[in-house]
Amino acid sequence: MRWLKKKIRLHDHLTLDEVFLDAHEIPGFSRERLEGSIEKPISSRAFLSFGTILTFFGLFLVGRAFWLQIVRGDELTLRSEYNYIETAYINPPRGVIYDRTGSIIATNEAYTDEKGEIRYRRSMRHPYAFSHLVGYVGIPSQVEKDLGLDSLGVVAIGKTGLESRYDTKLRGVAGRRDQELDASGEIISHGLIVQPKEGENIKTTINAALQEKSWEVLDRVMRERGFRGGGGIIFSVKDGSVASMVSVPSYDANAFARGLSKKEATELFSNKRTPLFNRTLAGTYAPGSIIKPFVALAALEEGVIDEHKSIYSSGVLELPNPFNPSKPSRFLDWKAHGYVDLRRAIAVSSDVYFYTIGGGFGDVKGLGIARIKLWLEKFGFDRSTGIDLDGEKIGFIPDVESKKTLHPENPIWRVGDTYHASIGQGDVLVTPLQAARALSALATGGTLAEFHVAESAGKSPEQFEKLTFNQKNLNAVLDGMRAAASNGGTAASVAWVKPQMAGKTGTAEVGGLKDRVHSWFIGFAPADDPKIGIVFFLESGPRANLVGAPSAVSELFRWIMDNGGIDGILR
Repeated sequence: MRWLKKKIRLHDHLTLDEVFLDAHEIPGFSRERLEGSIEKPISSRAFLSFGTILTFFGLFLVGRAFWLQIVRGDELTLRSEYNYIETAYINPPRGVIYDRTGSIIATNEAYTDEKGEIRYRRSMRHPYAFSHLVGYVGIPSQVEKDLGLDSLGVVAIGKTGLESRYDTKLRGVAGRRDQELDASGEIISHGLIVQPKEGENIKTTINAALQEKSWEVLDRVMRERGFRGGGGIIFSVKDGSVASMVSVPSYDANAFARGLSKKEATELFSNKRTPLFNRTLAGTYAPGSIIKPFVALAALEEGVIDEHKSIYSSGVLELPNPFNPSKPSRFLDWKAHGYVDLRRAIAVSSDVYFYTIGGGFGDVKGLGIARIKLWLEKFGFDRSTGIDLDGEKIGFIPDVESKKTLHPENPIWRVGDTYHASIGQGDVLVTPLQAARALSALATGGTLAEFHVAESAGKSPEQFEKLTFNQKNLNAVLDGMRAAASNGGTAASVAWVKPQMAGKTGTAEVGGLKDRVHSWFIGFAPADDPKIGIVFFLESGPRANLVGAPSAVSELFRWIMDNGGIDGILR
């Protein structure tokens, strides 16, 4: 028995599986390759531990379900009925707009809304001087939404000016977070936050101090002298960069960012002087005598007149009337100038001289309306300038066919119509911006500047359109413009400017109003090495007024000379 017990103890470590395993009965059995071995089973302790964890987790879930469904069931059911999840967009600050010197023109003011959220609104350094140029922002209209001009989370978009043209860059990308709100609109909890991306900054070619002074001068002259409005642009004749561009009357662009009151909106939108209208960019007006240098160059280029030929002005040009010789057609000059050649005619702005070279009289055949139109179109008066601002309009140069449409009651083109077009009257219309581009071609010997306000929008002058003139003919016209800006010329108010300017004034009748006129000045400086061009315009003022655009230019140049000179404002 002792032997049997000992034998049993020798084998009590065997498992049931091993009892039936006989290595000797397995063909090709190899221990080296672990053949015939079996894996060790999972221990009872491991099963016990895993079971304990599952039991604990199960009890937790049951307890949590009991808590949510039984203890807080009614509360959470009510909450689910009245609460909701919304995506809240985080409005980013718009990009900052700088002038050419790095001074801030438009930036953002942070404020907290009624929900405690940080919001931003636009703030301009001089909201009246920059209102038309920079523009304003506002809530997207339904039309703008339909056009896809808004995007998720955008509180306001650019409506006019630079804010509109560069809105995509300036607006940035809205941030986002999910938040739960109760029935009263109170935020209960927040979800994942995606940070907003600030808008890109824009550096402009504007000289902010010059912009403000230009606005101040034009606005004051407009109000003091009874003009309805006005505008002006100062630019580099070499590269088309705009140093200032203003329109008067203007408006408080910051008020749009704050939100207009009903009273403010009523006053602004019902104002008969249309302060929201950008006259420099979109106003079309009779140019009057500022058109004369271009007509003079056309006449020289076409061989209609010699620069030295003199034409007599008694103060009126009379055309015989074959039907009633006692009542000739009379075309008045603003003054009896006597004999004037081309240079003198530009300097004193003789209407009779330009009637003659435009429509013909005596031994001078005249250009005729077809060639006048052709040359004015070469200078760009029939198309936009391409400036990087929205809303630009173009002028109008009449011809034989257009009169049939415009004046069906009197459709026949007559020589008198050509006379009127020759001095910038009749149906001729231009914008101040178009006049500025045409001026650039005279100042540079034929290069039509492409204007830009954002520094990044500038092109190389080699890419600009180029006109070809006989240099001798161009010099004769420029001599006349120098004489106009000298003592004895119509722009004598700027004769003091050193180095000398070259310029041309214009006084254009306002259609149907014999006692009202537009006042123009176009010019460049220095006359012998042009760097800047300037166009100032004042709309519809008293005919007897002796203070207009030329006087405003003179005042502005006194400020320029005291603040770094011509090179200083372009630096």
